[in-house]
Amino acid sequence: MEIFHISKIFINIIKSQALSSENEIYGWLLGYQKDKIPKVLAIIECKQYEQQTLISAIPHAQEFQEISSIMPQGIGPIGIYHSHPFSSEIFHSHTDDATLLSLSNQFPNCISIVTNGEKINFYQMGLNSKPEEIQAEFIDPDIPKFLLISIDEDLNLIINNNLLNNKSDENRLKIAILNKLRDYLEEIWIKFEFLYDNSKVPKNDSINPYLVDKLTVEPIHLIIPEKFKDGNKIKLIIDRIDESEESKIENNQTCFNLNIKAKIPIYITNENQTFQRVSQAIKTELISNNILQKIYNCVIDYDKNIIITPDDYYLNFFRFYIRVLCFNKKELNETEFSLKNFEILLKLIALFENFKYMESNDKIRNQISMFIKNLKKFSKKFRRQNQLKNRIENLKKNIKQHF
Repeated sequence: MEIFHISKIFINIIKSQALSSENEIYGWLLGYQKDKIPKVLAIIECKQYEQQTLISAIPHAQEFQEISSIMPQGIGPIGIYHSHPFSSEIFHSHTDDATLLSLSNQFPNCISIVTNGEKINFYQMGLNSKPEEIQAEFIDPDIPKFLLISIDEDLNLIINNNLLNNKSDENRLKIAILNKLRDYLEEIWIKFEFLYDNSKVPKNDSINPYLVDKLTVEPIHLIIPEKFKDGNKIKLIIDRIDESEESKIENNQTCFNLNIKAKIPIYITNENQTFQRVSQAIKTELISNNILQKIYNCVIDYDKNIIITPDDYYLNFFRFYIRVLCFNKKELNETEFSLKNFEILLKLIALFENFKYMESNDKIRNQISMFIKNLKKFSKKFRRQNQLKNRIENLKKNIKQHF
C-alpha cells in the first residue's frame, strides 16, 4: 500500500474542522514529494466557497490561486481534504474521484483525505484512473533546505510620452513594461552568472554545498554581465502598448528609473543536482512568480519618474517560508493588491486559531510563536495595523492559555 507523511496534529485539526461545521468543509494540503512520497508540511482550510452545503463544497478558484502565489518554489499543493458530515461510512464519491483525477494531472501523487469528524480515510489515484486507499504515517516531515538566490539590478525605462498621458489606462502601460522586461530577461537568461562570496559559480557545480535553511545567510547573486548593459544599467525602450503596433521612434520620451530586487528561496528535494539542472526552477520563480508580479502591482510616480515595486516579506509558516508582498510606505499599502495580501494574512491567523482546540504540543507552540513574531513586525506596514494587531493579540492570548 502506498504511504504519505503527515503530522498527527493536522489530522486532529481536520477532524475538528469537520465536526465544527454542519456543511461540508474543504481544505488544501501543502508540502513536497521526495522519492514519490508526499510529505505534508501544512494545511489551509478553505474560507471562500462558490457553494457550500451539507452534501457538497466547491472552493473558490481565486482562493487557491492566492494560496499558491505565496508558496515558495519547491513547496506547494500536494492534496486536498474534505468532510462528509453526518455520514457513518467514509467513502470516495464519484465527484471526489473526478476532483482527485483532475488534481492528479496537475500534481502527481496527489492525496485526498475524507473524514466525518471521527473516522478518516486517505486516497490516491491508482491505475486506470481509479482511486485507491493509501496509508498515512504520522510523522513530522523534514523541511528541505533551499538555495537562496538574489538579484539587484537598476533599469532605465525610456517611455514614449504619449503612453504616459492616459493615466486612467495605467494597467496597459504596466503590462507593456512587464512584457518588455520579461522578453529581455528571457533572452538574457543564459548570460546570467551565479556569484557567491565574490567568486563565479560554474553552472555544472553541485548545488549541495550551497543549500541553506536560513534567509539571513549570504545568498547566491544573479549577475548580468556589464557588456549587456548601457553603462551600469539595463536600458529598455517602451514605445508602444501593443507589440502589433508600429514602433514609434520619437524624441518626446521620459526616462523612468526602476530597481528590480529580490531574494528568493528555492526549496530542493533532490540535492544531487547541478545549477544547470535547477536553472529552470530559478528562472520560473524569479521572473514569473516574483519580478513580473511586482511590476504588475507597481506604483508609477510620474512626478519623480520612478517606478516603485512592492518588496518581498517572508513569514515563517510551519517551519518553511511563505512570501507576501507589500510596500515599505504605509500610504502605498492601500491598493487592491495590498488588500488581498492583508486578507490572506487574516486567513492564516484563522488557521492558527484552530490549534487552541488541540492537545498541547511544544513544536506547534514554537511554530505559532515564530509566526506571531513575524506577523507583528509585518503588520506595522499597514494602516489597518490595529485590525491585524487585535487578531494577533487574541491569537497569542488563546494559544498562551491553551499551551
